[in-house]
Amino acid sequence: MRKRLDDFARWVAPRREVEWVLSMLQYMSMSPWTQEELKRRFARSDDPEIEARRQGILRTLLADSPEVKEELIEEGQLTEARAALRTVLARRGLALSPALEAQIDGCVDMPTLHRWLEQAVTAAGAEEALT
Repeated sequence: MRKRLDDFARWVAPRREVEWVLSMLQYMSMSPWTQEELKRRFARSDDPEIEARRQGILRTLLADSPEVKEELIEEGQLTEARAALRTVLARRGLALSPALEAQIDGCVDMPTLHRWLEQAVTAAGAEEALT
């Protein structure tokens, strides 16, 4: 049954409006292969018109999924905080061991990352900054 649904999804995608296809997909089970194919189909485009439509679709989907939007924002903030911490440590010449790199990558608590960043400004070593 799943193969037939995958075949139908691939057949219908170029024949219907994107909104119709997306609506269908939210109710249809699909294989990982089909999911990857759809990701490729909706990947970034160098064509400004196609990219504008793709971004419009993403905005619509995010507007209907505030919890996903918030999760993406939080992930971006964590990524930025980790990068800022690494920048301060690097500018101060404080090298990170693989274990400390993993500790930074594994941290999903924004207050902890902020505390580490503040400590990195004056810490004698990277280990001290990440306590």
